[in-house]
Amino acid sequence: MKSTKTTNNSTAISFPSPLSYEPTSVLDPRATSSPASALSAATADPCNSIPPSNPLDESDALSWLLYEKDNLSPPLKPYHHNFTDDLLDPFQPQITSFTHEYNHLELLVQASHLIDTGDLQSAHQFLARLNQYFPSPSGVPIHRAAFYFKEALLSALSLHDRPAELPLSAVEVVCRINAQRLFSDLTPIPRFASFTANQSILDALDTIGQPPPSIHVIDFDLGLGGQWSSFSQAVAARSCLARLVPPAIRLTAVVQNRTPETTLAAENLCDFAQSLGLRFSVDIVCVAGIGFHALGRIQLIQGEPVAVVLSPAKVCLKSSNTDTYKLLQHFLQISVPRVVVSLDTDCFNPTSLSQSVASGLEFYGSLIESVEAAAASTGRGEDAVRRVEWGIFRPKISEVVGSWCGQSEPFHDMLTGARLTPVGFSQNAVAQAEWLVRGASVDGYQVARRDASLVLSWHGKDLVVTSAWRS
Repeated sequence: MKSTKTTNNSTAISFPSPLSYEPTSVLDPRATSSPASALSAATADPCNSIPPSNPLDESDALSWLLYEKDNLSPPLKPYHHNFTDDLLDPFQPQITSFTHEYNHLELLVQASHLIDTGDLQSAHQFLARLNQYFPSPSGVPIHRAAFYFKEALLSALSLHDRPAELPLSAVEVVCRINAQRLFSDLTPIPRFASFTANQSILDALDTIGQPPPSIHVIDFDLGLGGQWSSFSQAVAARSCLARLVPPAIRLTAVVQNRTPETTLAAENLCDFAQSLGLRFSVDIVCVAGIGFHALGRIQLIQGEPVAVVLSPAKVCLKSSNTDTYKLLQHFLQISVPRVVVSLDTDCFNPTSLSQSVASGLEFYGSLIESVEAAAASTGRGEDAVRRVEWGIFRPKISEVVGSWCGQSEPFHDMLTGARLTPVGFSQNAVAQAEWLVRGASVDGYQVARRDASLVLSWHGKDLVVTSAWRS
């Protein structure tokens, strides 16, 4: 291994001969331009380990249906990370002497490759060794992402030794809600995803002609349900302008298990819709144990327009069955949805766990950096960033590791296999997305049309890719 000086005074690393397997990794070791300083070490409990700047206000945390936003946008330079195709042989002797921080990222990717190949003992040794390099979520964004991936991989390796995870406590649910509210305040990402999905559904309903008496929305990524509050508002407003009785909204949430978050989201949505004069019901379909065979439990009413919202990562997470895509294709064909919206909030579709980790390091490094930049520009500080990381990114990274279910077929191929065709987004959807980006607290977000998709990126790195499909 040798180092050379580049024109921007950073150090480029040359590595030994590469392995021939598929993932890409090795980051360009340039200092971060992120404005916030390194985060301090955190303990295993996110709620206890993150000292709040103010005591948690439960009533404020539960007000996720509404939010306010500052409009400050000082320019910031991006923190770029580029993977190369050169990977180190994990069994070469010189690895024991590596001290450079970016070689440790290489070892993390190679540990996931060992899991791919079934060498779990060696993978565990690699990950245990990385504890000394990534003991806590501190340092530049890419290192914090590496810590979360290391923890997720260790957790995945020890699943057979641990009891099933307990449901979140009430305090943990409030922490998660507060983190989601902060995330919405700091970035346009959640609203970009929900607004584009909502507009696609509304546009599809416009093609029906006579307003239907009811609408059936099937959501595979309910979360806290905040996206459906804005949809309810839009339906109520359109009906009021047209002086028509608003349609009833039937929401079916496809979840792994029923959790306190799911129950809270359903109750809040029904209460909020009632305040708008809407008839709103929520049906929960759990897929734990039987996978997407549970989709047969979804009640379909003849003549009722159906809209489906999918997340590629959530689809794999909810069913590890190798027939996941076939079962989903079958359901999409028999339900004949007016529109299917794909919300890819991970922006990579790997064919192996090692590719997932390699791409995920880049993706979540950029995502953490964007939140850190916004927090610095709005005066939120490290506390807000830490809450978002622990409350949102950490569980999402665990899902990235857990959601790889061996599906080699790209997600869009699954949709075309269900006899769906991409239709693109209306000008209204594009205008809303551009408006969100203009109101972001920092520069660096861009919206672009790519084929039939609408993409939100941060300094050129895709953060959300949305697409709409119809039969």
